[in-house]
Amino acid sequence: MSQVNISTLTGFGQLSDLPCLKLQYGNASAVVSLYGGQVLSYQPTPGQELLWLSDNAQWHNGAAIRGGVPVCWPWFGPASAKINPEQQPLPNHGLVRNRLWQIRHSESSAVSTSVNLSIVVNDLPESLWPADAKAHPVNLALSLILSANQLTMQLSCDTPLYQQAALHSYFRIQNLQQTTVTGLSQNYFDKVSNAEHDSPDDKACFSAETDRIYFKTGSQLHLADDKQQLTINQQGHDASVIWNPWQQKSRELPDMADHGFTEFVCVESARLGLAQPQNLYLIQTLIPH
Repeated sequence: MSQVNISTLTGFGQLSDLPCLKLQYGNASAVVSLYGGQVLSYQPTPGQELLWLSDNAQWHNGAAIRGGVPVCWPWFGPASAKINPEQQPLPNHGLVRNRLWQIRHSESSAVSTSVNLSIVVNDLPESLWPADAKAHPVNLALSLILSANQLTMQLSCDTPLYQQAALHSYFRIQNLQQTTVTGLSQNYFDKVSNAEHDSPDDKACFSAETDRIYFKTGSQLHLADDKQQLTINQQGHDASVIWNPWQQKSRELPDMADHGFTEFVCVESARLGLAQPQNLYLIQTLIPH
């Protein structure tokens, strides 16, 4: 491991004392927090930040960090009735966003800089286990691979479970009203209207609160506004989630400025199906243009 290419950071932005790692490959850099296993920054060139981090983000007192790429696991959003049949008070988006992850391996090569993080979880709800399985501690792993022109995030769990996951990426944008996401499927569930819809095309635009689950999306999405373009490759997913809270919800969120909604959109690669217990292997790769 080259210390030049992988270094430790204490604190990032306004998040004082936060334990982080910085990956460097040529001009490209990425920062990941060990708290939450959460990528906070990806700059393909110095000063070209592709991820959004809230000015009001917090991490003390068990808070989940608002922005970057939160890891949602082993459920997405509020735990469903299948995961939480007794409606216990479970945290939104799972169990690992406010826990410390461990560094398992890191290396630099001629083509990339990479790091593997993992977390052991021993308090999974019984409903996540197959009927014939005995509960035991489960290992969730996150691998980051930074090269000259892309960042790849791989989330994996080798234990067959009824599990959901999402890489909940917040992308920094320059002009919300000019922002589009293309490559989506034409069938989605709109969480704002609580109804399923069919779209005439594969595009999402932003002119009001947007919270949609697009089913069976392909392997490549494109995010663009009038200043930049980004390709988002994904594997192991069965849905893509598009989110922007708009003005009212932005004001209601304590860790987001009132105007925060104008600065980002979330394009999330998700595995949401719960039909059978299975391993997890979810990948999102960011390729700037």
